[in-house]
Amino acid sequence: MEWRGIAYITLWFLSITSGFLAICCPTVPLMFIYPQAFRYIIGIIFSVWEMYPTILMRLLFDTRFIITGDHINPFDGALLIMNHRNRLDWNFLWGGMYYSSKPPAHKLKMVLKSAIRHVPFAGWVMQLSGFFYIHRRWDHDQSSMEKQLKYFRDVNDTHQILLFPEGTDLSPSNIIRSNKYAAKNNLPNYKYVLHPKTTGFVFLADTMRKNKQIKAVYDLTIGYPDLLPQSEMDVLRGVFPKSVHFHIKRYDEIDLPLTSDGLKSWLNDIWKQKEKRLADFIATSSFVSDPQVTLNNQPIDNALYLALIFWTLVQSFVVYAIITSSLFQYWCLLCCIVFLGFSYTEDGFQMFEVKLFDFTRKKEKKNK
Repeated sequence: MEWRGIAYITLWFLSITSGFLAICCPTVPLMFIYPQAFRYIIGIIFSVWEMYPTILMRLLFDTRFIITGDHINPFDGALLIMNHRNRLDWNFLWGGMYYSSKPPAHKLKMVLKSAIRHVPFAGWVMQLSGFFYIHRRWDHDQSSMEKQLKYFRDVNDTHQILLFPEGTDLSPSNIIRSNKYAAKNNLPNYKYVLHPKTTGFVFLADTMRKNKQIKAVYDLTIGYPDLLPQSEMDVLRGVFPKSVHFHIKRYDEIDLPLTSDGLKSWLNDIWKQKEKRLADFIATSSFVSDPQVTLNNQPIDNALYLALIFWTLVQSFVVYAIITSSLFQYWCLLCCIVFLGFSYTEDGFQMFEVKLFDFTRKKEKKNK
């Protein structure tokens, strides 16, 4: 074990636990009264939290985020697609999104495996944030995502959705399975990416286009030139990259194919380009791009220091309140019981929110 790794994991988990108990849960009653405001506030809370692991990585490990290519416009309703190098890519994505967004703010939601929603506090916060949880049962997943997207449209929630089209991280066994699929379907073998699963991407692109929720697709390629942590245990041992590279390419919605087959071919072509880009990255430790849009050696700006101060205060308050206040202890117990219930008896809090909105709207229409 290494002290920086222990500090990072501890502070990361304590911050999200504290945010859940002291900030997110107290806003839940607003959902029953004004769902648009609830969705807006939760989006801001999560966006501000994402700055906290970013500054922890900068201060504890001096990790640099090297961004090449296009900026991300946080006001775009957008679909983001990214290769899945290891199971901790999402952790480094916070820093990548912060430094690539102009201005440095965004409302990111991810498509994740359903089991992740059961993770105490972290999974519950992601439910509150409206993440998409999939069961790998397409009829069920398609219906759930369609309902969530419709709800976000109805409450005027503009956001970016991150999808890992590969469906799992890069590993020797997954590469073998991916290339067996390639052999059966007359596709090239890949070494640095897995062949993408096109069904989810096509559905999201089509549905968001139909709902007028998408202005662009952003293709993100992540690369690690030095150390590569594969799991949380690696982080605890202090295995942490000195730099994480992101190459970003923006595609305007009007330039995307109109048909499902066209979108499938488009995504496969993007992944073919990504394989080539990563092969070049392995050889040079850099993504080639216009130097005018390359951001190197980014400073730790005041917003990140403010996030550090804010989340340190929140954590201090929660720890103090748990130790000294029986009332707060009961509040914590109540919150945990409620979200355990949502995690195991429903499809998650995010689907309860959708159902509540639909029920309320139907009731209002009936009363008219």
